[in-house]
Amino acid sequence: MEIRKEKQYNQGVGKYKVLSSNAGVGSIVATKWGGFIMPMSSSNWASVKNITKYIENHPDEVLDLSKVSAERGVELLEDNRFMNFLRKTEGLTKLRCFVAVPHVSLDQYNQSNVRDLPLNKKYRDNTGAEQDLDESLVTIPAIPFPRWFFTNRKSRELKTYEEWLLIWRRKNCNNGDEKFFAPPRDPELRTKRKLPDFEIPHAKDRSVHGLLEQVSMVLICPNGHISDIPWDKFFCASVNLKEKVREEGFDLFGYDASMWPCPENMKPDLQWMENRSHAESFGRLQCRNRAEKCTSCPGSVSLEGIMNLQPLCPGERPWEGIGVRDHIACKTESGSRSTMKWALVTSNSVYYAESFSSLYIPDIYNTGNGLPAKLQQLLNLMTDTWFGTTYLRRHPDATKEEYINSRSIDDLLDKAWENKEYEDVTDDDMKLVIEEFLHPKANDDIDVREDYRYQEFSVFNDNEKSITESDKSLCFADIVMPDSLKPYFHKIQQVETLGVTTTQINFSRVTMPQPRMVDGKIEYPNRMKIFKENPEDVLAMPANQTFGEGLFFSFNEKKIKKWQEAYGKTLKNRYTDDANHEQLYDGLYQKMELGGYDRFYLLHTFSHLLMKELEFSCGYPTASLKERLYFSDRMCGVLIYTADGAEGSMGGLVWQGQPQLIEKIIVSALNRALNCSSDPICWEGDEKPNYAACFSCAMVSETSCEERNLGLDRRALVDGEFGYFKDLL
Repeated sequence: MEIRKEKQYNQGVGKYKVLSSNAGVGSIVATKWGGFIMPMSSSNWASVKNITKYIENHPDEVLDLSKVSAERGVELLEDNRFMNFLRKTEGLTKLRCFVAVPHVSLDQYNQSNVRDLPLNKKYRDNTGAEQDLDESLVTIPAIPFPRWFFTNRKSRELKTYEEWLLIWRRKNCNNGDEKFFAPPRDPELRTKRKLPDFEIPHAKDRSVHGLLEQVSMVLICPNGHISDIPWDKFFCASVNLKEKVREEGFDLFGYDASMWPCPENMKPDLQWMENRSHAESFGRLQCRNRAEKCTSCPGSVSLEGIMNLQPLCPGERPWEGIGVRDHIACKTESGSRSTMKWALVTSNSVYYAESFSSLYIPDIYNTGNGLPAKLQQLLNLMTDTWFGTTYLRRHPDATKEEYINSRSIDDLLDKAWENKEYEDVTDDDMKLVIEEFLHPKANDDIDVREDYRYQEFSVFNDNEKSITESDKSLCFADIVMPDSLKPYFHKIQQVETLGVTTTQINFSRVTMPQPRMVDGKIEYPNRMKIFKENPEDVLAMPANQTFGEGLFFSFNEKKIKKWQEAYGKTLKNRYTDDANHEQLYDGLYQKMELGGYDRFYLLHTFSHLLMKELEFSCGYPTASLKERLYFSDRMCGVLIYTADGAEGSMGGLVWQGQPQLIEKIIVSALNRALNCSSDPICWEGDEKPNYAACFSCAMVSETSCEERNLGLDRRALVDGEFGYFKDLL
């Protein structure tokens, strides 16, 4: 299908890929028309702006997610525990809700089909609106990026998007209408095809114009910035400075136009010339001004060696808007100016997304600070709304103590009871909330992400079944373990229903950011955000929520301890060299060091072997399964699950958790791990951070693994000398 106007300019992307390295904010996405686009900041999404405006207009209101969703035509997600986590760890102190990533199919003309969207029907039924939802609410804005394009005509002219659009309007192509300029088109290249008269009546030019070609090179910065190569400045600097243009630290973006070889007030008229005699060459830049006016200019510059270009970073953030830059100079951790790296837009180094997923835990379970979840919600309401919004508006310099002293407990209880959700809150409950409000428990001495996972682990590990069966987002129950498995596992559970909420926290470029160990605690890198406001001003965040099923395994800590004591010397000798490793694996090894190398190899390899066995025994492809590792010095367990959109999310995985089936699956997986088609090379493997593991025996799809297929050793499970499960075999 030919895309010939703005309405057809849509690019279909699965909603679960949006907050990921495939199509996250600030990434570069390949399109059907052959070019590249960049998704814009979540602050520009109409759905997020819609809810943010509602919250700003109702600052004291406790959000009724279902009601607001129906009235505003935007789906909202519930996950209070996750919001509390982001408030504490990411500084999103006023975060009030998650906005679901919009999901809508494209019709045969590549346009959004809003009318048939269930959310649209719900919106019209609840509001009585005659019009469908605005299309912007179910789409995500993006810009063409890179912004330099060249023509396929003989002239090979190279100009920016804005320059081509200006020519389009000046020449009155298709009445100068920008919607027919999309995707970017050559004003001088008319095809024999015509636009229908009803689409563009009374136009002198109804021709469908040919597409422009997009330059596929960018500059990226380790701090997350990205820029077009300013080809006009590059050309002039190359002419004047020659090889100096490629020296590290050259200020290409600040290159003084007065030093350009062109006469005053004249820009280079560039051409993108490919070198057809050398396939590996990028070709040359040529300037058409030389023949008449620039006699001192050589007329062309080779692009050979452009991969070495390392200009100073100007701090550009095009995903927030063209021309947006940092207010201060982009610097490295040492304080020097950051330099940028050359990259092709298809390079993996252009974008590394840091997403975070949270298992939905109903409010009936306790939270990490000791408060029941309902009281935690009341604490958030008091902190963010009663004090943070309402009271501080009237008393900007007030402290928490002054606020509490100005209110009696009865006043606060009356305010809480205004909401039916808190009708059963007592005096003692309110005292607990006030104490936590005034003296919050510090998180300085804990790994907040490990503690967050431990909360999930504890819900499964400390309960035989769901506390309530009425909650449709989490339902689990212990199975009666066969006697043969009891020595190895504390419990195995069938998780009939689970919900996983995922959002993107940061993103970076050039290299994947690695956690660092500081004073015995893991610190996580903090790069570019997907929103453009200050974190404390964010009221709504985009997120995805999937529902599925799974199997939970909690290892027997006493058995692990005995195993470590019995084979401690052997295990220590086997993994003793792991302290010497590549920097790329720092994050993994820090986690392994805190919880124990042998425990991690045991847990992670078991998870992979079981996923591969489920593929053999019941037909699940491992790409449809995922692992959720619960690993530290105080927990050792794994949740293997599948969710909406994956094969087998209709009870098949839970069915495999029956006592008579799970025993066969585990034993079969372990027996299969005794042999690999790559043995003995695989069995004797010692390339850290993997040992006896390869794609034939223990590795799975990287979309299924939390640790990029690293930290695997099947001998930790089945070795005849020191394997944890050797007696089971």
